Amino acid sequence: MDYIGVVGVSYRTASLEELAAAMLPADFHPDSLRDLARLSGFSELVYLGTCNRVEFYFRGESRIHTKELLFHLRHSLADLTGGACQLPEGDKLYVEFGRAAVRHLFRVISALDSMMVGEAQINGQAKEAHQRAHDSGLLGGILDQTFHEAFHVAKRVRSETELARRPVSLVTLVERTIHDHLALSLSPVLILGAGEMARETLRLVRSCDPSRPAMIANRTPSHAEEAAHDDPAARPLDLAAIAAEPPAAGLVVAATSSAEPVLRSATVAAIRDALPPAEPLLVIDLALPPNVDPAVRRLKGVVLHTIEQMRAEAERNRQLRSAEIGRCEALLEHQLEVLRRRIIDRELSPVARGLQTSFRELAARTVKRSLERDLSHLEPADRAAVERLAGELSERMVQVPLRGLRRAAWNHSSAVIRNFILGLEDEGDSGGGGADPR
Repeated sequence: MDYIGVVGVSYRTASLEELAAAMLPADFHPDSLRDLARLSGFSELVYLGTCNRVEFYFRGESRIHTKELLFHLRHSLADLTGGACQLPEGDKLYVEFGRAAVRHLFRVISALDSMMVGEAQINGQAKEAHQRAHDSGLLGGILDQTFHEAFHVAKRVRSETELARRPVSLVTLVERTIHDHLALSLSPVLILGAGEMARETLRLVRSCDPSRPAMIANRTPSHAEEAAHDDPAARPLDLAAIAAEPPAAGLVVAATSSAEPVLRSATVAAIRDALPPAEPLLVIDLALPPNVDPAVRRLKGVVLHTIEQMRAEAERNRQLRSAEIGRCEALLEHQLEVLRRRIIDRELSPVARGLQTSFRELAARTVKRSLERDLSHLEPADRAAVERLAGELSERMVQVPLRGLRRAAWNHSSAVIRNFILGLEDEGDSGGGGADPR
């Protein structure tokens, strides 16, 4: 974990122009990404570029100092993009190493570092970035394992906390309300208005049901025709005709600029009566001042949601999300420790194999010498028993230094393992490791 790092810039530290300047060009080739890793001294590399952040997650074979890292990364990016990619200077660029870098990755992919905390898009964007790096041959080691662990912890945040379950933006709340209703209703949709909010409502309907019949009503028929023009399942209506001849609709969304209510209680009652008896009518009033007569609330079988109600719900959800952040952070810290221990065990594996080999070879040499001298009188069966016993003892004895190494590394850092390996190499270079024990 010590050799993992991140260099990045985000909406927290830089302007949109600076973020755009730091982003790799759209036509940046995978071969160039491999060149960037090689020139910057990275053994693994993942580039994550979104509208809110540009980040380079990397792993080196040895600890890279910040000044050296930024020098090589800036020059490599300039050379490979013809100067198109420019990282900002000063505090606008952040650099983290080791545990801090991995914690940052966990927070990013779990949407704790997002502008909209708990949003779902960043997880998909990170998976695409990870897949591009994998396809380019830039993953396969500890950074790869770290990203998989980040995806796992993000899934736990989504499933074990309320962070992503409660929408905090009005658009998301409206979309979820529409989605839940259309899943239960087969009736057409009626949209009052032809402005931006009305068009956005039609888009939300289409994201839930591409072929659901929809009616768009406006005071100016040509505006209604324009809003319905590119949608084969939508048809325009004259808003004035709605009161005279209310159409059957299971969902009514009001989004006009009228200063007075355009949907009276009697009209809503007639729309409801045109539906099957068991099907409720959902009315969403997105206008300020309201487009829907408040008396609609008293109608049986009609549910009214106003924009004020939905904003209040979004604020309550925002507060609930904030309350969940502490739980999410604790979950991240736990998973960070799990990953640290897994990486240490992974780094310990070659050491364990080397020690086991050394102990086996030492036991075999010692037994062989004893069987040739002091125990030369033993029968073949007894010789075999002594050799088995020596082998079993060597396997048990090697666990003692391995347990000590693992505990020391867990309690301190994986540098314990590297120092131990260096000590073994020094011992081998001095010739002591090859001496015949007497």
